[in-house]
Amino acid sequence: MHRAGDWLTVLTGPGKGRTLEVVSVRMFATDNGYYLAGGAGLYSPDMVALARERFNGNPCGDPCNEVEHEALRTCDHCRGVCACRLRHRSA
Repeated sequence: MHRAGDWLTVLTGPGKGRTLEVVSVRMFATDNGYYLAGGAGLYSPDMVALARERFNGNPCGDPCNEVEHEALRTCDHCRGVCACRLRHRSA
């Protein structure tokens, strides 16, 4: 699973061939995927490939929530769906 801040190359569908940044990760059993900056909606995992991993932590700047990581192996911060990211945008 890729994380917010990673860069993915679109393999098929809208934006094919473009490399875009992951804005947020959607985790549902039947409808999972990635929202990409400048993309066209939700991209399923088979539509993209990792171009490069993020290199400087979570996009919001806050550390991961270790309790969520123990249960889900991911957290709101690294999926790009945390409330602090919204606070940073409005500041």
